[in-house]
Amino acid sequence: MKIISNLLKNFHDEWLVKTTASLNEINPIVDRIMEDESVEGVIMTNQEGEPILTNINLMNATNYGIAMSRLGAMTQASIKDLDPFDEVLILRVTTKKLEIMTAPHSEFNVIVMQHSRIKSKHKSK
Repeated sequence: MKIISNLLKNFHDEWLVKTTASLNEINPIVDRIMEDESVEGVIMTNQEGEPILTNINLMNATNYGIAMSRLGAMTQASIKDLDPFDEVLILRVTTKKLEIMTAPHSEFNVIVMQHSRIKSKHKSK
């Protein structure tokens, strides 16, 4: 994974130190996820959805990061409306092509994209 350092320059040093410590704790987990053949990409974003670590191209990482950040915030708000003591741990979205999972964290979000495991059924006539 590569750190996108130009996105980190504008933030306070204290945030960078806390985030780096958190990333060091989660890196072995991300490395283990990356070993799975079905995983297409892993993105770690800040709370605004901007990628800070990724193994895919920056444009796609930014698009997925911002979209999943928005979707996560809407989901979290809906869950809080239903039960104020509950929270979203992992959000999973399955499409025909991809399965996208995002795990919110206080300093960053982790997004994992993998090949969808849904098999389409073909009818023979």
